[in-house]
Amino acid sequence: MKSVRSRPDQSSLLDVSGVALLAVGHFMAFVDRAVPSVYAPLLKAEFQLTDTQLGALQGPAFVALYVAATLLAGHRGHHLRPAPLLAGAAALWTAATAALAFAPNYGSLLAARLTLGFSQAAFAPAALALIVAAAPPERLSRWVSMFTSGSSMGRSGALLAGGLALGAFSSGTLHAFGHAPWRAAIILLTVPSLAVTALLAWRLRGLKPAGAGGPGLGAALARIAANRAGLGLHFLASGAVILVVQSAGAWAPSIVNRACGLTPAASALLVGVVVLVAAPSGHLAAGWLMDRRLRAGGGPAAVLAGGLALAVLGTALLARAGDPAMAAAALFLITAGGGGAALAALAGLQPLSPAALRPPMNGLYLAFVTIAGLGFGPLLTGVVSDRLFAGPHGLAAALAVVSALAAALAVLAAVLGARPWRTLARETREALA
Repeated sequence: MKSVRSRPDQSSLLDVSGVALLAVGHFMAFVDRAVPSVYAPLLKAEFQLTDTQLGALQGPAFVALYVAATLLAGHRGHHLRPAPLLAGAAALWTAATAALAFAPNYGSLLAARLTLGFSQAAFAPAALALIVAAAPPERLSRWVSMFTSGSSMGRSGALLAGGLALGAFSSGTLHAFGHAPWRAAIILLTVPSLAVTALLAWRLRGLKPAGAGGPGLGAALARIAANRAGLGLHFLASGAVILVVQSAGAWAPSIVNRACGLTPAASALLVGVVVLVAAPSGHLAAGWLMDRRLRAGGGPAAVLAGGLALAVLGTALLARAGDPAMAAAALFLITAGGGGAALAALAGLQPLSPAALRPPMNGLYLAFVTIAGLGFGPLLTGVVSDRLFAGPHGLAAALAVVSALAAALAVLAAVLGARPWRTLARETREALA
């Protein structure tokens, strides 16, 4: 009998330590992606921005090129060698983050975010392709949850490190960039990304592509068209989930700053501490639950709905929070619940396609949920805040309204799609048997 090492499609890919490094890379990607939300109050003041403009900076400006590049990465990225692809992406997004620190006006901020979105697009599809191809079937959801925990904790890392750096530069402990300590703080955040770039290039050297010769994006689109109930409803539910997650993540520091009267640095630190605990709790718990449900033949609907219920409850509490303790409790529910729902959505996609088709399907999925979540969530919340609400709790009320509507859509789509999901998952297993 052949040993595991004789199977190049598996042994040449990844082990748990490699998954951990990819999670660290995902962590740093989200640290840099979260920079505008960390410093949103300062950007608003310095550039005289509305909430709508801030929402556009955090969402559509990042998404515009990210989506096109993600589709390309999902189509052919898994055919390329991982080391140069992933390390090159990390190097480029680090440079884009540094450019954000030197932006003289709003247009320059938008240009830096466009570049950041383009450079980060290849990372998640290529990394997921490696993970899904190498993971033992009974541990697939947990391996995926390890990777997604990196992204959720990345926002925490940005908030904690960004808040500490901002406090240091603002207090006069360090002096740089004149009267704009947020610029120096952003530069400081790019230093760990340089180290991660080098580690990715070294650790992934010699790894083979996850899906050389496999199908591309056209095959994934054809499968969705042929299974509109099973896959289409799952995509719809997932996009609504990510809208809740991205809206809350983008605006949480600003909400705490306005509603609780904390400084931007203190707001970032508070949110960062909560996310540091809540994010991995939600993702890892959902990964464990999803592995159990998938072994029993169940789907993601129950885990997704439960997570969203916690998240919506958290947004309702946040809209009434007047002190840091209540805000922290609300943020914990939002982060853990939303993260668990997001993991259930991603893990629930994997059984719906043959292994060879998962890389392009995941790329298509990431592009879609990014458009739905990051493209519309922060912007829509900002528009609702500007148009319908006022006062220190107006932004939190806008988030509660947007989250409740998106969660209702997600749960409806998941419930309607539960039976088609089970049918398609069973047919996929039988076809591979």
